[in-house]
Order: sequence, then structure tokens, then C-alpha cells
Amino acid sequence: KWDVDLPATVMSVFGPDGFYEDASEAKAGEFIGLILDKSSFYAEAGGQEADLGELRILDAAGDVAGTFEVRDVQSYGGFLLHTGVVKDGSLKLGTHVTCRVDYERRRQVAPNHSMTHVLNAALREVLGGNVDQRGSLCNDEKLRFDFSHKKAMTVDELRKTEEICQKVVSDSLAVKAETMPLADAQAIEGVRAVFGEVYPDPVRVVSVGKDTSIEFCGGTHISNTAEAEAFVLVEETAVAKGIRRISAVTRHAAKEAIAEGEKFKQIVSETEGLSADTEGLDKQAGAIRKDVDAAFLSATLKAELRSRIEGIQKKANEAKKAAIAQRVDKVLAVVKEDLTKAVENGDRMLVLNIDIGADSKASQTVINTVKKVAPEMAFMGLSEEEPGSGGKIMAFALVPDSLVDAGLKADEWVRSALESCGGRGGGKPGNAQGQAPECSNVDEVFAAAKSFADSKIEAEVS
Repeated sequence: KWDVDLPATVMSVFGPDGFYEDASEAKAGEFIGLILDKSSFYAEAGGQEADLGELRILDAAGDVAGTFEVRDVQSYGGFLLHTGVVKDGSLKLGTHVTCRVDYERRRQVAPNHSMTHVLNAALREVLGGNVDQRGSLCNDEKLRFDFSHKKAMTVDELRKTEEICQKVVSDSLAVKAETMPLADAQAIEGVRAVFGEVYPDPVRVVSVGKDTSIEFCGGTHISNTAEAEAFVLVEETAVAKGIRRISAVTRHAAKEAIAEGEKFKQIVSETEGLSADTEGLDKQAGAIRKDVDAAFLSATLKAELRSRIEGIQKKANEAKKAAIAQRVDKVLAVVKEDLTKAVENGDRMLVLNIDIGADSKASQTVINTVKKVAPEMAFMGLSEEEPGSGGKIMAFALVPDSLVDAGLKADEWVRSALESCGGRGGGKPGNAQGQAPECSNVDEVFAAAKSFADSKIEAEVS
């Protein structure tokens, strides 16, 4: 029975130094264990955490004289040990108490335990009859179920499992418990028992619906699956070789996860509707992906949203590549024109601020153009990832052998140009590149590049 205060008597008191003598009292602040002549508390068993609550300490007149906070209940040798702290008052052997279970907490635990049975059955339906329970945990926050399976569940398998459990909740199936002789229980068709578990005789059998689930179980349960209110699978992961683990939630936590999922579905849908060339779309999608990863929502929906976000990022990156390709074509035309003029003027060095982002492949295309149009020209290209942003800048240089011999080395040239903004570069004397994560003054980099090259070329002439 629930919501009942059960009167009981302290039969034994256990403390850090062993059992208390008959006349010894446990006073306020002491952490002890109590054995009662009877109890309404559920002891941890079958993966379900113990009930919490309190024992009201009564005086000789039956009035409340103190409180013992029950923090755990374990079964030892057929006795229930209630461990916790004497909050106020005192007690000893023979003290009368009233058991007050935290039934509101139990009401949060019960649906998680009942839905663990349903999940067990759903997994066998989706993955096959070889699935066996390998452990479980049920408390007031979640349910966790370990089972035998050689590989990670697919998104489709997770979706089917979740949908089966959700349908059981919406179908409002009766959850019944019956105690019967062990032999009779073992003869029930389809009954499930945990491998290696020793069951009492008689044993308690819990069934969900007519044929949804039937298991040996001594835990606390709801009376109808509708009391679970909602169900969401939030994680599926590996525990050990051949052992997988599913975590799920019911009631308020499940409703919160569903609401969170709807919010992110709306966000992703709106982002999918943006044009591929929307500025910063790839970064926006990346930020949404981080939020989805951290969000508390259905594992199935999370996988689906990740896939959709990847589609957005792919679309944005393809658009960016196409834009860069168009930009490179325009840049090459300008570079060819400037190179031709420089050659006609007899210049031996040219530094250009060009617009190819931070695309190293595009920079190589520019270098190849320089080699064809002006093979004896020392050339450096400067390109901001986002012009005017003060962000990343790239520098790349090509120096002919004649000028390398004269002392102008491409690697030194790049490093000198980027020095003012804390950049780095590397490469060979004839070909090098580098970058700086931030650059607020591109003109300064431009001037440094020209000054360095001019000094080397003038030194050759003199």
C-alpha cells in the first residue's frame, strides 16, 4: 500500500563501532543503521534504487519527539537496514517510530521501472530474441538498461524502439502484479527473468498489458502505462564488449525533452530555408550543431538533426567554394594585368592585395599564373579570409632563382611581412606561405613586404 504511515519498532541500532547496547541512545547528528520489526520502505533491488523518507521518532505518549532521515535501505540476510542520520531527538532499541516513505519520489521512480520492462520487450522485438538484460538502474530521474548486443543500434532501430514504448504509454495498458509459486511462474509462456538472478519462492510476477511484457520483479510499479505520461530515449552507448546501454526518461523529463526537440526542429527548419550563399551560414549551422549536441532531447531526433545540419553545412560550403572559384577567376585576370604592367615597367618585385579568402589551393593557382606570366618576377600575394574583418590573413610568395641567389628568400620574406601581426610562415627560399590568426592593419603588412623585398633587391644592385 502507498500513502500509508506504518508504525514500527526499532529492533537493532548499528553504528560505526558496531551494534548499540540496549540502553545506548543514538543522538542527533549520528549516522546509523536501523533494523525495524516491519517497514514500508523498498530496499534497493533489481536495479531500482531504495525508497527515501523519514522515520518519526515517538515518545512514550505516542507524540513525535524527533526525526530520522532515511537515506538508503539495503537488504542483508533477510533484514532491511535503514541507514541515515538522526536529525533531532534520540532513539534506541525498542523506540517506536512511524515510517513515512517519500511517496512522491516513488511516483517518479515507479514509471521508470515499469517502462524498463516495456523497453526490454521492445528491444527484443526490434533486435531479436537474442537480446538479454545485463543490468538496469531505475531512480526518480531516469531509467537505464544494459543489454547484450554486438553493435551500436542504428537510428532506425532506436526510432522503432522508442515508438513501441511511446505507443505502450498512449495505449494505457494495465500493469498488474501477482505473487505465485516459483514453479508456476516459471511455467508462464514468455516470462522473462534476469540470467543468474536468484528468485524467492513464491515470486512476484509483473505483467504489462495482455502480452506486452511479463517479468519476475519485486519492485514498485505504476498501475497503468498512462501514468508514465511520456517516454523518450535519450542515449544509446557501449558499456563493454557486446554490451550496450540505453538511457531513457518518462513523465516531466520526457515532456521537457520532447519540447526541446520541437524547438530545435523549428530552428533547423528555419536554417534549412536560408539561401546557400547566406553570409556565415556554415558557422551558424556549426553553432546550432553544438547546441544540439549539448541539448537534452531524443537520441533519435538528435541523430536526425545532426544529419540535417550536416546537409546545411555541405550546402553552405559548396556555395562558398563556387563563390571562391568565381572570385579566383576575377582575381587571376587582375593579377595577369598587374604582372604584365610590372614586366613592361621593368619591375623585379610585385606585392598584391588579392581577394581569395584563406584558400591555399587558390593561392597555388595564382602562383602558377605568376610562373607563366612573369617567371623572373618576385611575387607576394596577401589575402584576408574576410576582407576588413581584422581576422585571418594569408601570405604566399614566389621568388625566382636569380633573386634567391641575390638574398631574397621567400620564407624569410613571408615571415618578415607577417611579423607585425604575429603571424608565422614557412617553406623554401623559392616558394613559401604563412598566415596570422588576426590582422587589423593590412596596409602595415603590405608596406613591410615591399620594404623587405626592396632592401634585398637594392642590395643586389648596389
